[in-house]
Amino acid sequence: MGCKKYTKEEKLAHLEKAKANIEKGIGSFNSYAIDSGISRSSIYKWAHTFGYAEKDDDTNTSGKNLINLGQPALQKSKQEHSFVVNYYGSRIEVSSQSNLVALLKGIRIAESI
Repeated sequence: MGCKKYTKEEKLAHLEKAKANIEKGIGSFNSYAIDSGISRSSIYKWAHTFGYAEKDDDTNTSGKNLINLGQPALQKSKQEHSFVVNYYGSRIEVSSQSNLVALLKGIRIAESI
């Protein structure tokens, strides 16, 4: 089975229809592609090529990551390094880079359980 070649006008027409569905709140590029028989990768490639962007559906509107690693605490001395990790409401302070690595490995193991 061969791939259908779309002209630029056809691509733009499909993108306009998909965008109209998105604006009406009844679909996405992916759902439009499925309904139209266009491959998902093709429609997203066209959207990127022609400057159509689908708005991100971020439920995390505060701009914070799920795991806020924080910023290294400012110290008076450059020899002392302290890292602060905020994890599920807990504030964890580690005093060295090796302790930070051990903490992050522990978090990864705990999340995989």
